[in-house]
Amino acid sequence: MKNTIAIFAIGLFSLVSVKAQITEQYTMWNLNHFLVNPAAAGNSDYLDVSLGFRRQWAGVSDAPTTFYGTGHTVLNGPKGAERSALRISNSSTSKARPRLKHAMGAKIGTIENGAFRKSEGMLTYALHLPVLNDMYLAFGVSAGLTNLGFTESKAEVLIAEDRTYEAYASGQNQNMFNVNAGAYFYSDQFYVGYSASDLMQNKLDLIETTANLNERSQLKIRHQIMGGYHFDLNNDFRLSPAVLVKQSGVGPISYDINTVLTYKQSLSIGAAYRSEDAISALLGFQLNHLLKAGYAYDFTLSDIRDQSSGSHEIFVGITLF
Repeated sequence: MKNTIAIFAIGLFSLVSVKAQITEQYTMWNLNHFLVNPAAAGNSDYLDVSLGFRRQWAGVSDAPTTFYGTGHTVLNGPKGAERSALRISNSSTSKARPRLKHAMGAKIGTIENGAFRKSEGMLTYALHLPVLNDMYLAFGVSAGLTNLGFTESKAEVLIAEDRTYEAYASGQNQNMFNVNAGAYFYSDQFYVGYSASDLMQNKLDLIETTANLNERSQLKIRHQIMGGYHFDLNNDFRLSPAVLVKQSGVGPISYDINTVLTYKQSLSIGAAYRSEDAISALLGFQLNHLLKAGYAYDFTLSDIRDQSSGSHEIFVGITLF
């Protein structure tokens, strides 16, 4: 089974990832917008730090795994109760006057897919411009290093002198400077944003296996559009439908749709659908004003469900103010 997955990963990577890139997959992106949009850094007036792990297709050997850490905060945030991580009932009667906000953030992560690995560390700056009432228009940019790697010992082939395998084995690591950017329009009631990743469109050093051996592939810009609305059913319950649309290079458009019901922003339950891939159940907690956690289970819809028991995603975090 391990050999089969390794061969499958090499073939898939050669057809898709060389022309694009290994991409992150998050089910609980709606609980951490900064994961997919650098302009969302500082969208809450407190320090927000999270650590997460995702195990794709549990039960399948060498299936993708993702580790990440994020942290972001407003540099000129307000003082006192205004920085609470929990929403207060009837809080609209005591809204703070909109102000220009500066925010900083950081994100680190590693994705492993069989013999392939992508590691990244990014620093972020975001500027939040007050618009009307409590609405903000934010612009953010992230810059840092990306490492693409291939672990030869994790891959095996059935055919000797396989050109695809030899191509990757000859270029096992590559470090690249990378830039991501985004825009994010939001208030306490709604949000909509656009982000673009891999703006440098770095060339890949891996040997090309096409007829033109001097040609090198490059990373393609990844586009993501997110949006959601918060319906306050009463002072305690809030219903939040959201959508995330993704597209990379010449690849197809995919989308995630989810709906979350939240009780005083302390307990969240929800469901999600990822196009032609999975349906998911989500559970999130905000414990007092300090700790938060979440778990999501994906039931796979594609053919690989015969070998997989589903995907698991978990995060823990702190909110300091």
